[in-house]
Amino acid sequence: MKYATLCLLALLTFQIFAQNPTVNSLKDAELGRFKVMIAKDRAGLEAVLHNDLTYFHSSGASDNKETYIASIFTGKSNYLSIEAAELLTRVYGKTGINTGILNILTINAEGKETLLKLRFTDVFVFESGRWQMVSWQSTKLAN
Repeated sequence: MKYATLCLLALLTFQIFAQNPTVNSLKDAELGRFKVMIAKDRAGLEAVLHNDLTYFHSSGASDNKETYIASIFTGKSNYLSIEAAELLTRVYGKTGINTGILNILTINAEGKETLLKLRFTDVFVFESGRWQMVSWQSTKLAN
């Protein structure tokens, strides 16, 4: 009986933590990405950003995975908060696309806070049992 109970608990735990390529899991991955960006969580960033990442900033600058993560840790990209004002999540097999509007509060090296309003599109792929962002493009909107 104990063995059966342990097996059932292990199965339930696996189901709770395993991701599947669904709209809800993609939305969770996107919102989780915002959290790890703000927290400067390197392991979280490594997990949610695909090795082939192409990140086009609203300024026109571009990054790959390595340079984008470095920008967060050097303070070049310093996020205080990220709020989704709109978020449309779509899944096509193992490819997911998010579009929407974000309100992002940043802080520069001098301590000045700036609120950015961005319209964005990003693409995720479902690999290694999780969603990973492979492309980002954003455009500044008037606040």
